Amino acid sequence: MNEVKKFTTTHEWVEVGENDGVVGITERIQLEYGDIIFVELPTVGDEYEQDEPLGRVEVTDGNTFPIHAPATGEIKEINTTLDEDPDLINHSPEGDGWICRISIESPRELDVLMDVDAYTDYEEEELDDEYMDEEDFYDEDEAY
Repeated sequence: MNEVKKFTTTHEWVEVGENDGVVGITERIQLEYGDIIFVELPTVGDEYEQDEPLGRVEVTDGNTFPIHAPATGEIKEINTTLDEDPDLINHSPEGDGWICRISIESPRELDVLMDVDAYTDYEEEELDDEYMDEEDFYDEDEAY
């Protein structure tokens, strides 16, 4: 099986291999969060359900954001480099800044995840929803 990259609506990615996947956060969400200064990694051997938080990142302003499991499975490996160099995730969130490797217990769960084209469309729609158009701005302004 060729490796396939899938994306969640909470901006994690999973590069799916034979029976497992490498998990990380997307470049888009890393840019939105800002500089990540700490990564709480899961523990090897722990099991997670799909969408369950398996770790978190902390940014310079002190805010923390969860990292969700893209599929149900057991943590097989973690990126221990992030313990000493969390800045790696700022420079390579979809490469060397990966979070963990998880077994994939139910490959059917991957069907709800997006491929790269669907994720790109999702990002654009989400960004559009975050900003009001000019007409919406004036409608909101009249309410005051």
